[in-house]
Formats: sequence, structure tokens, C-alpha cells
Amino acid sequence: MLNRLQSGSFRLFTLFGIHVFVHWSWLVVAYIQYTIASRGGMFDNHLWHVAVYLGVFAIVLLHEFGHALACRSVGGKAETIVLWPLGGIAYIQPPARPGAVLWAIAAGPLVNVALLPVLWGLVWMVTGEVVEPLRIVHGGSDFHTFLHAIAVLNTVLLAFNILPIYPLDGGQILQATLWFFLGRGQSMTIAASIGLIAAGAGGVAAVAYGDIFLVLIAAFVGWQAFHGWRLGTLLKLAEARGYATDERHPTGQGPPPAQRIGQPNFNPFGPTRSTHEPPEVVATQNPRPAERGWKM
Repeated sequence: MLNRLQSGSFRLFTLFGIHVFVHWSWLVVAYIQYTIASRGGMFDNHLWHVAVYLGVFAIVLLHEFGHALACRSVGGKAETIVLWPLGGIAYIQPPARPGAVLWAIAAGPLVNVALLPVLWGLVWMVTGEVVEPLRIVHGGSDFHTFLHAIAVLNTVLLAFNILPIYPLDGGQILQATLWFFLGRGQSMTIAASIGLIAAGAGGVAAVAYGDIFLVLIAAFVGWQAFHGWRLGTLLKLAEARGYATDERHPTGQGPPPAQRIGQPNFNPFGPTRSTHEPPEVVATQNPRPAERGWKM
């Protein structure tokens, strides 16, 4: 899925050696949202709807750069970020150690945390008050409303993305934390199982409310959680056979498994985060070099 996502994207720019792409569907959804908003919304001038859309993805992009740069700081690889309608995906490959993975994942939400005082400070400076931190309200002007909308959306994206639901960042943080105590395979299985349960419950609720966007998010989360659960099962099997599955334990009965460690970062609009295609681990006698994987 991720390979198809990247193949349908075009490059926007390169910064710090990281290539930023946007998927064609991002433009389609942007046009649809603008068309809907133009029929009536919170702004007198409809171009402010475009500004909000671009502002949110600027926040998502900063979030993804947080993942990528943190991954590099611990010796990992990060070369690609893709923006698409459900948010952003940073293709990162941190070292197979729980501390390294934890920092690479936590750095994304920390960017949103750092933006909280900045954005809400701007709202207070311009409007003289901070109201409805989780609901967008129309201010005295379109500019006031725009600032409030960006601050609210950053807050909502952060709150959603740190939910302990794999593959959201919160779920991956949970997995990396459990990795210290339970091992890589068991921690992945537990985190992914929580993701599957949450995706199922969320999907039922989304259908009941008739919200197609939330249905898509639930489907995406469920699909990635299933891959995470499958990965955890393979990791536990490799560990049971004496294979080393992380860099803390470099020796075992056989060579360490070939790793494709992906920690995509799912940061959707009504939600984020991580998204993320889980890594695949295959124990072989002649392992291939590690391939670039994901975060969202």
C-alpha cells in the first residue's frame, strides 16, 4: 500500500536531504473540501478555507520532520515524507532498539506540543482572549477565525494522535515502551491488538453516525493494526527460535532477521497520527539488507 502511495505522488521539495512528496489525492480532497466550504462556512472570504487546509498540512509536515530528524539523531535513516488526505507519512528506519524507536516516534507529537504555546499565544495576542480550545468559533474577523482554527486543529491532532491505538503515534509509543519489558514481538502484538479493537469499535460508531471520513480512518487503522499484529507474531516466532530481533541482543542461534522497520506517522485531519505501515521481519540464513520502511 505504501509503495503505491509513494508511486502516485510528486515531489514538492527537498530539505535536510529529506524529499517531500504530495499524493495526487491530496489535491482532489482539497478541491472537494473547498467546494463544500464555499457553500457556506465560518469565513466571509472562502479563500480562508484554503489557508486553513494549507495551515493544517504545514503542521502535519512539521510533525513528520520531527519524526525524521529524531530518527536520524539516533543513527537511523529518514529520506522521504509523503502528504496525503489522511495526513502525513514519514518513511523512517530507526535502529532496532526500543529507546531509539521511542524517541523517533515521540518526537512527532512533541512538535505539536511545542506549537501549542506559539499558536495559542498568537490567538491571545491578536484577539485578546482564548476561548473554546477544542471548537472553532468565528472571531471578529476572518484572520482571527483563521488563527483560532489553526490553534484548535493542532490541539485536536495532538490529542487524537497520542491515543494509545496502534498505528497512531500513541500506539507506537506504547509499543516501544512495552518493548523494554516484554520484548519486541510481545509488545507489538499487544499494541496491535489494541489497535484492532479500537478500529472495530470506531468503525461501528462511524457507520452508525454516517461519517464516511471516520469510516476510512477506522479502516486504515484496522488494516495497519492487522499488519502490526502479524509482524508481532512473526517476531515472537523468531524470538522463540533463538533469533535476535533487536540490536540490544546481537547474538542468537542464527543471524538476526532481515528487517524492514517502518514507523509511519499517521496524522489525519479529523485525527492524525500515523499512521504507519508496520515493518516486516523475515528470519533467513542469508538476510537481505534492511529496506527503507515507514511511521502516521
